Amino acid sequence: MLGVLEGSLTVQTNGLISAIDIVNSLLFLSAVHRSVRSADVTYNYGYGKYESLAIIASAGLLTLVLGFTLYEAIIRFSEPVAVGKYYILIAFSVVSVLLMRRMAAVQKVYAERYHMPMLQYDSDLWRVDSGIEIGVLINLVLGFILRQLDLDEVAKIIDSIAAVGLLIIALKVPITHGKLALTQLLDKTLPDQVQFDILAVIAENINRMCEFKSVHTRQSGKDIFIELDLVMPFDYTLEDTYGLERDVSKALIKRFPTAVPRVYVVPCPRDCIHGGKSFCPVKLAKENEAKNLLKNKENPGENTTD
Repeated sequence: MLGVLEGSLTVQTNGLISAIDIVNSLLFLSAVHRSVRSADVTYNYGYGKYESLAIIASAGLLTLVLGFTLYEAIIRFSEPVAVGKYYILIAFSVVSVLLMRRMAAVQKVYAERYHMPMLQYDSDLWRVDSGIEIGVLINLVLGFILRQLDLDEVAKIIDSIAAVGLLIIALKVPITHGKLALTQLLDKTLPDQVQFDILAVIAENINRMCEFKSVHTRQSGKDIFIELDLVMPFDYTLEDTYGLERDVSKALIKRFPTAVPRVYVVPCPRDCIHGGKSFCPVKLAKENEAKNLLKNKENPGENTTD
């Protein structure tokens, strides 16, 4: 409202961005309320995609503001609008910078604590918006100086150009997070780095399984679903199998706090038995481990590591 009254497109645009931030907060609260619902028969991966939809909706709102700002800027290039009381706009901008920086810091803390995509998006948005507010302040100070030098026409044009430029910067966060949100909605697999971290956990436990067959991943909101297909000795008890499942799940959750691991185990086809003797790699690894432990007990000072 202040930007409209005083004729500053930069302040007006920044006000619209701030208004969208408030709408985002309401939108995110609604999305979180729905996304935290437990998985059920209809949606067995939960309702986390509400968060992705909310992020895409937010990006759409900012895109509409960009279109409006471009339209206003084009009109003002041909018919520049005089900016009113610079000292009021500057004072308001200084207060806004302080409040936004504080809000960005608070949002960052919550984003790191809860590992939710929406909180991370909101945190990045407030951080960028606080930087934009600094840009608005610089533009207003520059406009004030130009007015004192009787270059008011130049100040009007710079104000319009700054409004478009700052809004383009504001769109960086929604576009980046919107792309990730769209990827989640399309059920694409997780990034390569996440896949490598999962394979690292498998490698740490490779001697405890006959074969690692496959891994399937997807993300729904903050939850990362990881499904592993493993092969275990055909004569292993449920207790033996559960020990591996438990340790792998713990290791995955340690790397990804919001992970929901699902380990599926099938028995081996007994193709490691030759001439009535088992060459099971899991059992051989256990036998070697037992021998090394026995040697360590008998010769405490001797290094048995190969």
